[in-house]
Amino acid sequence: MPETSSTPPPVRRREAVSVAVVTAAFGLLLTLWAVMTPMFQAPDEFTHWDASVRVALDEGWPPPGEALNIAAAQAAQVTNFTIPPAERPTFGALQEQAPGYHDFVNQMTQHPPTYYLLAGAVLDAVDFTQHRWDAGVLALRLLDVVLVAPLPLLTWATVRRLTRSPRTALVAATALFAVPQLAQIGASVTNDAPVILLGGVVVWLTTRVLTGDRTWRTTLLLGAALGLMLAVKGTAFPAVPFVALAVLLGGASTVPLRTRLLQTLGTGAVTAALGAWWWIGNLVRYGTLQPNGLADERPPAPWPAGEGPNAGLFFNTFWDGVTSSFWGQFGRAQYPVSPVVSDVLTVGALLLVGVFAYRARGTRRAALLLTVLPVVIAVVMLANGWNTYDETQGVYGTQGRYFYPSLVALVALSAIAATALLAPGAPRRRAAVAVAVGAPLLALYGLSVAYRGFFEGFDLAVTEQGLRELAGSLPVGRPEFVVLALATLAGLVAVAVLTARVRDRPELTTDDAAVPPARPVETSRQP
Repeated sequence: MPETSSTPPPVRRREAVSVAVVTAAFGLLLTLWAVMTPMFQAPDEFTHWDASVRVALDEGWPPPGEALNIAAAQAAQVTNFTIPPAERPTFGALQEQAPGYHDFVNQMTQHPPTYYLLAGAVLDAVDFTQHRWDAGVLALRLLDVVLVAPLPLLTWATVRRLTRSPRTALVAATALFAVPQLAQIGASVTNDAPVILLGGVVVWLTTRVLTGDRTWRTTLLLGAALGLMLAVKGTAFPAVPFVALAVLLGGASTVPLRTRLLQTLGTGAVTAALGAWWWIGNLVRYGTLQPNGLADERPPAPWPAGEGPNAGLFFNTFWDGVTSSFWGQFGRAQYPVSPVVSDVLTVGALLLVGVFAYRARGTRRAALLLTVLPVVIAVVMLANGWNTYDETQGVYGTQGRYFYPSLVALVALSAIAATALLAPGAPRRRAAVAVAVGAPLLALYGLSVAYRGFFEGFDLAVTEQGLRELAGSLPVGRPEFVVLALATLAGLVAVAVLTARVRDRPELTTDDAAVPPARPVETSRQP
């Protein structure tokens, strides 16, 4: 079947309101995580904050492995659980008490300084040295909330473009609530936040290319988004072959090869102009794309004679680590969701996509190309993990959050698969209700696991002592926290109600709802 262009139906007022409510509720959920999570109890949060403070204090960006923690930041971490928030000193006071550097290495200078320049500018803007040190941490958490909050909007726009179904698109946006770890990561101090946002933008723009938008404006914007991703973190590299293949192969039956080649080169040129500077510098200085910022802490450990890597042990550890930390492994990976939950969700999603995502004629090529991004991420993670295991005897880097830049693609693939699996009418309505109710419930389950881990010793209980510990750890007042928690709960209820009640237009509830209508592909113009 020849490729065609996909033009979604016009966005009606009710749909726009529903999408706005889902996005706002997601932002509230992120904000609640930002306030509830004790300081530095998110993956690598302290080192990201310390690196941001380094930039704000104009302390430079040393080579990988040579940056030492700021002594005042280290003092904040050490006293985190011994001094109540109301009595915490200003960061300026900590600098007077603990000037200079600590002897711990901060590995974050192995990354480009892009995110830390933005975070440092925010710290300067709030005059962080004159306020309690946790206020600076909260300011950066809220920066990342702003960066990650648009993800439901990008998911909705992507799935709507692919399926032409407003209901499927809104359900897909709601599905993000089913990944509680995304909320904690998106509400912590981390350079993953802009990569997650830009990954969603890349997938959305790529989907436009795959569904007929071959204008130079779109392809150059795609190159700019990819270039900015590369300027933030090396986890953006898997998106390079994904974008290149999509621009080159998308519209193969309707767009001349010369146009596709020129647009691929143009996209690559913009990407290189914005994102290659750091990596070329690494190759020139160190002979590698990304030197290891923790090389001294993970030295090579040769295997004893007659022994070697155990493939079964490696893959079992890799699976457990990635699946658990994708869905929910809160704190600094101390408090996981039940393995039954993470395994069932992972296996179910893989089966759904693997069996049904490539059946619909009108979306098969798009689905295959969308699959490139998560597959390349998985291959890179496996290869790096195995090489590290072979060299050090330790399995590292099993982080499910590395898949989050491809999360919009993963949700889109699931939406395409569900459309192929479920008959129009009642089956799809029941599935929409299941996601509308189940995703917010999973969000609440994630909050409960984190609360029990942080404040109840992981016991299945809510005690007066645990509530006191929660109240005593908050960087904001108790009334403000209660209002935020109630607003988040109201937002989750609103999401469930609106998503469960959304309806498609009658002409979009046929078996061909996912097949785009034939029309001329948007032609590209010379810039």
